[in-house]
Amino acid sequence: MLTIVMLELHESIHILVGRLICGCWGERDFNVWGLCAGCAESHSSFWLSTLAGPVLSFSFMWLGMYWLTSPNAKVKAIGFSLIFSNIPFGRISEVIKGAGDEMVVTRYLLKSHFTSTQMILICLTVVLILGLPPISQAFRLLTNKKPWLYILGFLTLPIAFILVYILLGMNTLLSNGFLSAVGIMGTPLLITIHSTIALFFLFSLRGNLYSLNTNYFNKTH
Repeated sequence: MLTIVMLELHESIHILVGRLICGCWGERDFNVWGLCAGCAESHSSFWLSTLAGPVLSFSFMWLGMYWLTSPNAKVKAIGFSLIFSNIPFGRISEVIKGAGDEMVVTRYLLKSHFTSTQMILICLTVVLILGLPPISQAFRLLTNKKPWLYILGFLTLPIAFILVYILLGMNTLLSNGFLSAVGIMGTPLLITIHSTIALFFLFSLRGNLYSLNTNYFNKTH
């Protein structure tokens, strides 16, 4: 549930910044968005809207890393969850493939100065600098046997969940016209209803996030 909510916040900040710059809502689905007609040709509005998503996601990761230092068990558990629900490996792997929000911004800012390979390497360096410290902090706190295996699971399973459930499942429903009418914030009703349900269950099941810290974290950092 937290992963769904974080994904929606990531997409929402894209379209919100686009709305603030352009004055109108663009089209979107669960993971792809665009600027409204007449504004899409404005390069500055596009890269600023694109940048907003990664900035928010990495901010949550670093907030999670900071909360891992808290003596409060609940805060520490939420911090751990915030890191991995924002899909750090997904952000890194997309750049390796030369894709993702970060590469869109990098190409816009550096396209006249560097080759494609150089831009990927530059972007990957920045993303690793931002993404690895929260992962490393979470790894150091785990007391499980084979902690690397747990970290590997938290890095990869949320991506698999998003690919199967969101990209293949929910986007297919939306593309077939199910609750596709546009509602709040230029967002299809299916996305709004789905996100609201996820937020409700996240609140209802929050005890599962708190209990994460019971036995598996070092107490002394």
